[in-house]
Amino acid sequence: MRIFQDMGRLLQERWLKAQHSEEAFPDIAAEVLRELAPHQAFQTLEPLEWLYGTRDFPKQLTTRPGFGQPALTVFSDSRLLIDLYYWVDGTTDIHQHGFCGAFQVLQGSSIHGHYRWHERNKVNSRVAFGDMELLSVTGLFKGDIQRILGGDRYIHSLFHLERPSVTCVVRTLHSPEGGYQYSYKKPHLAYYPGVEDAHTSKVLQSLSLLAELKPPERTRLISGLIERSDILTCFLVFERLLQLHKKLEALDPYWDVAVRAHGGLAEELRPVFKEYMRQALLIDRRGQVKDPEHRYFLALLLNVERGEHIQQLVRQRFPDRDPVELIMKWVTALTQPVEAGGRARDSLGVPLDESALIVFRELLHSRGHAEVMARLKESFDDAEVEGQSDDIAALAASLRESTLFQPLFRR
Repeated sequence: MRIFQDMGRLLQERWLKAQHSEEAFPDIAAEVLRELAPHQAFQTLEPLEWLYGTRDFPKQLTTRPGFGQPALTVFSDSRLLIDLYYWVDGTTDIHQHGFCGAFQVLQGSSIHGHYRWHERNKVNSRVAFGDMELLSVTGLFKGDIQRILGGDRYIHSLFHLERPSVTCVVRTLHSPEGGYQYSYKKPHLAYYPGVEDAHTSKVLQSLSLLAELKPPERTRLISGLIERSDILTCFLVFERLLQLHKKLEALDPYWDVAVRAHGGLAEELRPVFKEYMRQALLIDRRGQVKDPEHRYFLALLLNVERGEHIQQLVRQRFPDRDPVELIMKWVTALTQPVEAGGRARDSLGVPLDESALIVFRELLHSRGHAEVMARLKESFDDAEVEGQSDDIAALAASLRESTLFQPLFRR
């Protein structure tokens, strides 16, 4: 762990020479990470051995569980700190930073999404509506370094592939120009996730009690709360309801109240929560998927919005493989039914039979109904296929709109 102390002292020295300029710090942090290369000798459990044995424990950025599994501050002073973040099944929201610095991958790899926010309506300093644009999706591997710029100049997300993945973050305590550390929810919402007031915090906690007891007054109580709240509190209440009930229908009793109270702002939340549930399903499934290739596939479904871009990224990562064939290999493996008493394996919990997989492959090639029918007739009786034409069209439509797979078919 000595390397992180050496890194901290070198950062102090070089940043002082730059007059503690926040604009200079990301380059300084990246330079120090490149020079000292902590990834080269990193051992997975060494920080835990240090944690369990040290009597010289630095001040921690946070002691609450949350970001990181766990997060450990290994160096800190009054201006900067060095954090290690372990990730097993965690993924990050799309977010920006209220600080600046750089990070390096010490172990594992991740899918990194880089975004731009186009703001249309700033409601207040803690919530805004606009449109999220995906600029790029790239792979980050051991030793890779990314500079962190404060504010909306660096909006990103990470989907960690290996278990565990570990990153080293070198950062300022705060950069005033960075402002709030916003999180973003596709496709339209930017908000500050820190619940600062005790009242909102207790309201959100109380929803767990209502979900557990299911009193007849529940709908009335929550409706009244939404009617008397601002749009950010409405969002936070709806988000908590989805976390508790895990289905979009949990919001149905409250939409009319939200629209009456907040008008068009509430309508903007509808696609936000539809996408929220799609991502929640993928993240939940990720916990049941261990194969690195399968986790990579789920990362693409979570982060990339169009099928052609997914195929491009698969081609880049596996240049010797046909992207459609490789995607079909993954889909076939992940959608096989699990037999009772069978060996545990990666599964999305959505079984697809032979005919459905044929339709799936044809849709990946952007083929229409006539071509799908012709391909099915190569494997099944012509008359039987013709007799099920409407069902086949409905199957194709359901695959295109599938919560899990719709990005593959979006052009």
